[in-house]
Amino acid sequence: PRLDSERSTKLKSSKTLMSSSSQLEIMNLLEEWEEPEIMSDSKSKVSIKDILQFRQAVSLMDDTFPFTPAFGPANTRPSCVESSENLYRRLHEGSETTSPLLPFEILSEIAYDQNGNLMRDKVKALIRLFRPDRKGFLTKLDFASSIDEVYRDFRIFRASLSNSSTIDNSFETMINVVFFIVIILLVLAIVGFKMWEPILSFSSFFFSFSFMFGPASSKYFEGILLIFVRRPYDIGDKIALSDPESDTSGSGSSTWFVEKVSLFTTTVRFATTNEVATYSNGSLARLRVINAKRSPKAIIYVYMKFGSDVPFHMIQVFKAAIENFVKSRPREWAQLNGFRATRVEMELNFIEYVIVATHREMWQNVGPILQSQADLASFSLEVSKRLKLKYHNPPKPVHLSLGRKKTINSEGYDENDIDQVAELFGDAEGGD
Repeated sequence: PRLDSERSTKLKSSKTLMSSSSQLEIMNLLEEWEEPEIMSDSKSKVSIKDILQFRQAVSLMDDTFPFTPAFGPANTRPSCVESSENLYRRLHEGSETTSPLLPFEILSEIAYDQNGNLMRDKVKALIRLFRPDRKGFLTKLDFASSIDEVYRDFRIFRASLSNSSTIDNSFETMINVVFFIVIILLVLAIVGFKMWEPILSFSSFFFSFSFMFGPASSKYFEGILLIFVRRPYDIGDKIALSDPESDTSGSGSSTWFVEKVSLFTTTVRFATTNEVATYSNGSLARLRVINAKRSPKAIIYVYMKFGSDVPFHMIQVFKAAIENFVKSRPREWAQLNGFRATRVEMELNFIEYVIVATHREMWQNVGPILQSQADLASFSLEVSKRLKLKYHNPPKPVHLSLGRKKTINSEGYDENDIDQVAELFGDAEGGD
């Protein structure tokens, strides 16, 4: 019986190892995917307590210590970066590790509740924020850049709140004007003043100008609906404008920074040249507004050409190298979406492949995206050189023609060319 129990234990352990190894293999083969964030119901009632907490949170954004005094001053971006460096040094000194990098376990200690239980939601939020490497370490630059990203987000959010209050005040002024006009008309009607005759006379006067102001008032009303109903952008967002009847560029669109929004106009700045422009909100109502801030993570395409005589197993080695490159940079890349052939040209002796990868950043922060795309393209080219997969253009056919021997006269002219010109003039005379 003891032997039977030992055999059953070994069988169970072997089955467990096989199941765990098969799960790991399946997980490696499956496409990487992140759980979507479930948003709360926007139609839920807001209590007075929520409003007070929101006002307190907004007041803390204007404080010298928005990240608590333990973090340090962060009222400006340089002070925020300096405080993050000091915090990194203090955490590293208290970690008692021999590595020059900060272990993520130190940061995960704040994810425990009062009873000592690990709150997984907080751990996931910390991982999404700091993005440690595959070994669980953080460099000082990664730590500071993560905190700097939070600082920029809440500064932009604070500017959006200020701009929204300005728009609300303008809209409140319009509502007050309409309200007081209606009240005055009602008071005059109650007093007994005969106001319909002057109103009809004025209406006939304004009716003659309605054809002039009709299109302008229509665009003005469309602009108000754009700001209050659609809300396609906020302060600090990158937007691209295009015709809704035509497709956009597959490599991204030229974007503008939204700097100011009012009831009538929107002030934007061109991201490439810092040129400032102003649009009327009515003119934007009929355009396609692409918001880079609200768009999902950027998808990058890198195209490679390999010779048609390259063995398939070498292509698989190249693909494995690209997968390792993407997985070793979790702060830059979310996943490798695909690696497939898109074009086969047997006459030109090449097969074109495309590398599709998802970046961590959105198109709002286009600088790191372009840099990561350049790094991926450079790495792909270097791997193709090491594996001898570089494509060489086939030699083009050369047409050789035997010309007549030139006979140069004393004046430096070719006699053959002179004879040809004389023949042309002779043909012309014979035709006449």
